[in-house]
Amino acid sequence: MTIHLPDLDATWRLGRALAEAIRAHGPAALLLDGPLGAGKTTLTRALVEALPGGLEAEVASPSFNLMNRYPTQPETVHIDLYRESGGMLGEELEDILDDPTVLAVVEWAKRLPRPVEPAVHVTWQQPPHEGRMVTLQGTGERGRRIVEAVHTALAEGSR
Repeated sequence: MTIHLPDLDATWRLGRALAEAIRAHGPAALLLDGPLGAGKTTLTRALVEALPGGLEAEVASPSFNLMNRYPTQPETVHIDLYRESGGMLGEELEDILDDPTVLAVVEWAKRLPRPVEPAVHVTWQQPPHEGRMVTLQGTGERGRRIVEAVHTALAEGSR
């Protein structure tokens, strides 16, 4: 599924749609890839704020501390692998990715040491015009259901 995000409001709508789909189907890792400044942290902020408990969270890029935890339902762990090297997160990262009760949001997911499933892969591309293009691809049954639910929610919202 490819979506044009013409502006910041569209990114927030996508984040809210992801939150609703995750609440309905359960967490799957959200794996984010795209250039610096593409909107990965903005999408995460919109998602977290739309989850129960998210208004208590102060969402910021975890670029320097590598990981932030947010008091949402399900608990969200926001990981940034941009500066991660040498497996500093190691076993802790593996535990988070394998915990079916945690929503892992991973920026720079292409740097993960292994494939993750279930997952929703979100990849940003710069379109030849205004805004951003984002591709969502679900892996595993739950990841695919989340992408289908997002597609339905955004289609209904545009009517």
